[in-house]
Amino acid sequence: MKKILYTVCSANHLAHCKTMTDAFLQFHQDYEVIIGLVDRIDGRFDASFFQPCELVEAHQLGIQDFEQLAIQYTILELNCAMKVFMAQYIFRKYNPHILLYLDSDIDVMHPLNEVEEALDEKDILLTPHFLTPLPDADRLPRERDILRSGIYNAGFMAFRQSAQVDVFLDWWAKHMRTECFYNFAEGMGVDQVWLNLVPLFFDRVGVWKHPGANVAYWNIHERSLSRNENVVFVNKQYPLLFLHISGYQFNEPEQISRHQNRYTMAEQPVLAELLNNYQNRVMANGYENFSEMQCVFAKPVKKSKGIMKKLNSWLMPLGIKLVKTH
Repeated sequence: MKKILYTVCSANHLAHCKTMTDAFLQFHQDYEVIIGLVDRIDGRFDASFFQPCELVEAHQLGIQDFEQLAIQYTILELNCAMKVFMAQYIFRKYNPHILLYLDSDIDVMHPLNEVEEALDEKDILLTPHFLTPLPDADRLPRERDILRSGIYNAGFMAFRQSAQVDVFLDWWAKHMRTECFYNFAEGMGVDQVWLNLVPLFFDRVGVWKHPGANVAYWNIHERSLSRNENVVFVNKQYPLLFLHISGYQFNEPEQISRHQNRYTMAEQPVLAELLNNYQNRVMANGYENFSEMQCVFAKPVKKSKGIMKKLNSWLMPLGIKLVKTH
C-alpha cells in the first residue's frame, strides 16, 4: 500500500519544513514524503539536504494559468492555494492509497496509526480547531475569530484514494483559482474557510476529534499537556500526536503565540519545553539561511503600518502574521 505525506512552503520556511519531515519520518519510514516548493530552487540551496524527501517546484505541477495565480496572490495566499493542486498532482502521478497533508510548522510527536485506522471508514479527515467553548470572550482567540477563518484547521488533512476525494479536490481547486484571498468582508479566508462546507457537500468525511491531533494555541484551553517518561500526553490520557506551532516567534520565546493572550509560558511548562526543543532543531536545520530567502512568486505585500496592522488582525485566527513571506 502506497502512502505519501506532503506539505507546501516557500524557500524561507524550508528549515521548519525539514524539521517537520524529519520528525514525521522518525515514526513513519513506510511513507514517501513530497515537499511542494512554492518557489524556485535556482541554485540557492542543495535539494539533497532534504533527502529522502522529494522537492517538487510549483511551476512543475502543470497548473493551467499558473503565471496568473502566481501574481494575483500574495505568497501567503499562494501557499494556501497550492495545497489542493499539489494533492491533485500527487494522486495523478503517484497514485497513493493514503495521502496526508501537514503544514510545515507542525512537529510530529507520535506515530499517526490512528489516522490510518480512521481512513478505513472515511475518505477525508479534518480536524476542528477546538471541541469545547472557549471560556471567555474578552481574550484571544475568540470564537468569532475561528468562525470567520474556518471551523476546521487546514494544517492537517488526510485522504484515502477514492472517486469522492477526486470530486472534492476538483471542487476545492476551482475555488482556489480565484477565491483564495484574505478578505473576510467577502467571506474569503484563503483555503481554510472552504473546508466548512466539506462535511455537507461530500460523503465519507470524518471530523477527527482526537485530542492529541493538531494541538495549538487555539485549543490549549481544553488540552492539558503532561509528560510520562518520554511520551507527552494530552489530558493525561491521549498521546500528543502532533503539535501545530503557530504564531511562536524565535525572537519572542517567552510567548506561546503572538495570536493569543489566554495563557503564559509559565503556566504551560511542558509546552514551553516542546517549543524550546523545536526552535533548537529548526535553527540547526538552517533557519538563518533559509529565512532570508525571497520568494520569486506572488505579488508583494505593501508594508504600510496601518494596512499591516489590519491584515495581521484578520490573519490572527489562522496562525499567520505578515512579517516575512511564507
